[in-house]
Amino acid sequence: MLYGLSIVFFPLFFGYLIKFNQAEKLVIINRILMTCLYFILFFMGCSLGQLDNLTTILPQIGYTAFMMSVIVQGCNITCLLLFEFLMPYRLEIQSNEPLPSRLKLLFESSLLCSMVLLGGIVSFLLKDFITFSSHLSVYPLVIMIFCVGIQLRNSGIPLAEVFMNKRGIQLSIVMLISAMISGVIIATFCNFSLIKGLTFASGLGWYSLSSTLIGDTWGAIAGSTAFFNDLSRELYCLFTIPFFMSRFPSTAVGLGAATSLDVSLPIIQKSGGTQVVPLAISFGFIINIAVPLLLSFFIGLSQ
Repeated sequence: MLYGLSIVFFPLFFGYLIKFNQAEKLVIINRILMTCLYFILFFMGCSLGQLDNLTTILPQIGYTAFMMSVIVQGCNITCLLLFEFLMPYRLEIQSNEPLPSRLKLLFESSLLCSMVLLGGIVSFLLKDFITFSSHLSVYPLVIMIFCVGIQLRNSGIPLAEVFMNKRGIQLSIVMLISAMISGVIIATFCNFSLIKGLTFASGLGWYSLSSTLIGDTWGAIAGSTAFFNDLSRELYCLFTIPFFMSRFPSTAVGLGAATSLDVSLPIIQKSGGTQVVPLAISFGFIINIAVPLLLSFFIGLSQ
């Protein structure tokens, strides 16, 4: 557990201490973050490409990731809608702006998958000559999380506003409860231990973090499964957030989970207007803090 916290929470904390006044520096930070993400996915593909019986393993990864995604998203929607019915939250949708290009977002997600594929091909072709360490992705992960901490600090949102948004806190609690419920179901249907099921359910869309920590603990197959499970949330949100926003805005925001603070935020803003942005930022910020803590906690319990 201490190992997981040391490579996740400490870089996030120290990154959060850095305040920039120049937008150009934040652009550089964003580029570093994306570069680290590509390295993480490439190294994950390298670990996958060195496995024996790869052709039989890939369908297993796809099936398990698909089952996890259905279970997690199903639990999320059920719990969020129940919360919405018990504690209604209405918005007057004021945004007439076009939604971000879904084709572009799909292309970006495909590019992430292609990095895993590229790493797998390179590793498969060179596995008789080079052995890629399964821990290589940890190093760019630490740098990436440090950059995430800088981004959070320079988002312009004071912590007081984040943790004083009552609806954001309530929504975060509901999302985390739904994740734990889905973890129990995953453990049952996928024949995992309870701790392992809860770990897979704790990624909540942060695929670079979950795939690295889980892969570092349980191997390339588990890490790749976590990646595709959490990446599917991005694709899912492209279509579900606009669908739910008009009648169930809390559900729409909640479905983004960790991505509500970055990738899904433009979709949330375009479909719900600026009045829903504070809720999305408060909720996304809390979830982004909770995910590394949960992953580190459950992985620590398994060791």
